Amino acid sequence: MSEVQNPAIVYISPAELVVHPKLIEIYGENENRPALEKSISERGIIESLKVSARTGVNVVLAGKCRLQIARKLLISTVKVEFVESGSPEEDLKLVLDFNLHREGGKTHYQKFHEGQYWESVLRPQAKERQRESARRLNQSNDSNLNHSINESKSQLKKGKPVIREVSENLNSSYHKGKKVFDLISQLRELEKFKAVIALEMEFNRSIDAAYKFVCNQDICYQVIDLLEADEIGSIGDGIAWMLNGERNPFRRFQLDQVYQFKKRLRPELEIVGRVIGITNEFVVFGLRNLVNMSLEIVNLRPRQIDAELQDEPSASQRKRILHLMQKFSDVFPVQVSLAELLKLPNLTDKEEVLLRMYESDVFEKTWEDYKTQMKAMEISTNRKKDKIRAA
Repeated sequence: MSEVQNPAIVYISPAELVVHPKLIEIYGENENRPALEKSISERGIIESLKVSARTGVNVVLAGKCRLQIARKLLISTVKVEFVESGSPEEDLKLVLDFNLHREGGKTHYQKFHEGQYWESVLRPQAKERQRESARRLNQSNDSNLNHSINESKSQLKKGKPVIREVSENLNSSYHKGKKVFDLISQLRELEKFKAVIALEMEFNRSIDAAYKFVCNQDICYQVIDLLEADEIGSIGDGIAWMLNGERNPFRRFQLDQVYQFKKRLRPELEIVGRVIGITNEFVVFGLRNLVNMSLEIVNLRPRQIDAELQDEPSASQRKRILHLMQKFSDVFPVQVSLAELLKLPNLTDKEEVLLRMYESDVFEKTWEDYKTQMKAMEISTNRKKDKIRAA
């Protein structure tokens, strides 16, 4: 039995297609979809692009990324399915319907862009249900009033609240996200594009964090002004500036700097420490434990650090350590010990001796002796094998 072909599916050149502007508005001009690109390069485009030819132009309603990748890979024709549409509004509805369960990991901003559409569709439907219930109540007479009221209540219960239904469509908290999305839209209209980019990044990172920021009006609009003035580069920087009186409390710290604390963090710790890491929450210091002379790691929040930056006390030693790390790049135990030395604010006399031992020719001489021994063993083994064969 032959397979029935869908007459609406054809293969046409990517040059004959244009993308619906709503797709670009929501998902951006270019998206990075490496897995999809790999699949298309190996297997071609499996799922057809959805296209409307209502205006005489082939407008892509679903498949923007597939078209983008096809153009990048210089694919000559793409699989297209033409769909029926009678108006611009119907085009838009199809765009959102086709892309509701779109793969590829939508950002929060993209989801809430879709949410605006779903709310605009669902609210009129909810109002129509309310009007229908009201009409039934008005048409009721006294004898069946209770029955009609109960029936109307039953009809109302069948429909979910609009916000809950939109939240389910988006799989997100629509109430919180909408407040952030609305401010982003307002900032875009005011052409405050630096603030738009920063707030959108914060929104995509965390809906809750962006919502709390937007709700804190005292900080929010000051941070927006700082963003537009190019004083800061992110919402986090702005909040830090407002709360701590500086742009970002982490900015003054850099890896490998040495600080002397106003007082010891603990009695057994040396008073100076080296910055060996900077995380989203902590500045990580390497300090020496004076009891056992070992390295101790301490995590401190910027506001906890009461210390002054010092000139590098071990510049020449660190240069030597880095050279040795390159020299012994294939000797893991040596690499580890050298890396640990870099975390200390300064070296003891014993550690200096260890450094000099690494710099001496002890390792090279030992290595040459070892290779000589191995060569001799190999020659001896081969001679024994030759004797056995000869016998």
